[in-house]
Amino acid sequence: MPWRKAAFAGFILAYFLYFNWEGLFAHFGADDMMNMSKYWRLGPGTLVLDCLLPWRGGYRPMAGLYYLPLLGVFGLNPVPFHAVQLVLLAGNLYLVYRFARRLVTTELQAGLAALIVAYHSGLSNLYYDTAFIYDVLCFTFYMGAFLCYARIRAQGRLAGAAETALVLGLYLCALNSKEMALTMPIVLLAYEMICHAPPVWSVRWLTGPGRVAVFCAVFNLVYLYGKAFGRDAMIASASYRPELSLHRIFAFEKASMDSLLLAWQTFNWRGVVFAWLLLAYVAWRRPRPVLRFCWIFLMVTPLPLALLEGRGAACLYIPFAGWAVLAAIVLTDLASAAARFLASEPGFRRAGFTPLFAAIPVGMFLSNCILWCIPPYRRASQREAEGVWHASFADAQKDLSLLALCMGLPVLIASFVAALFVHV
Repeated sequence: MPWRKAAFAGFILAYFLYFNWEGLFAHFGADDMMNMSKYWRLGPGTLVLDCLLPWRGGYRPMAGLYYLPLLGVFGLNPVPFHAVQLVLLAGNLYLVYRFARRLVTTELQAGLAALIVAYHSGLSNLYYDTAFIYDVLCFTFYMGAFLCYARIRAQGRLAGAAETALVLGLYLCALNSKEMALTMPIVLLAYEMICHAPPVWSVRWLTGPGRVAVFCAVFNLVYLYGKAFGRDAMIASASYRPELSLHRIFAFEKASMDSLLLAWQTFNWRGVVFAWLLLAYVAWRRPRPVLRFCWIFLMVTPLPLALLEGRGAACLYIPFAGWAVLAAIVLTDLASAAARFLASEPGFRRAGFTPLFAAIPVGMFLSNCILWCIPPYRRASQREAEGVWHASFADAQKDLSLLALCMGLPVLIASFVAALFVHV
């Protein structure tokens, strides 16, 4: 029903604002000063040219079009900068919802995916640090390009000239925001392969359904030329020079798992391999295209980061969308299986399937809310986002994770008890 969808959307927005509104009052970081001075010296004309001519090798010029207008109007007042970033983050929640729906999920699963992305403490820099505007803008244009393409293909037709130009224009904006967007050709090919696989593969397929992915790959070559030989060649900087080694890949994966799964520096290489195998099993054990695409998405999209040192946390914003959709599907599947089992048991039979199905995610959500509402934890997360590290912070995180487990079980039980009396 429309009112239910509107109510759920309002709830997600309220959830987003409750956890993130304090970001409005965070100060600028050192990176913000560096970014603004760089773009101020270049000027708007140079930034526009860098956006349109990627072979010039300009440094993420889309972010300059965020910094300069706000700097010119509001000066060094950080509130408007944070406000714009939070508006973009809120808008990205709708893109996550549409992303999930395009992958043929249910309304509930798509809403849960948006709820998961609305706030994640492992990516807390997104909400408090405007230096991560690169990731926010890249997500917006990356998802926009993919959704435009997926909408056309879902109608059973190929993109026309104007539609192809729109997709490529959005993709160019994503590239001009951050290098994370380089994976778009692989993602489009995976979408075609899983959701629109042809009966026979041939070279001619590249000039038909695969042509947009080929055009994106050509854009990548031009873009990489600029990054290697352009005015601000990023490859000249040691921090942007890729290192192809197993050690670097595992270091990145361990940091990613710590951030996404809130493991707080407890993952080792065995945990990484186990997580990979478990995800592959969940995605490929049954012929479910949405899970297979999500698996490819969350494995492929971090590749531009995996070969660089010190990347993780908020930089995982795009891969996080794949994690969120996969998690929403798995959660609803588990809740459905558990509710179906309990509904057949004498003690829960009077509740029925629907209340029991609702009790499981509601109980888990309330447990999470209670944990994150604890003031010491909120303050600790904000200190981490602002770069102030305390020696006892990691220990406090572990204690609070244990507290979450202790609190989660009673809340879940209470949800089940409430479900028993729904029909009384």
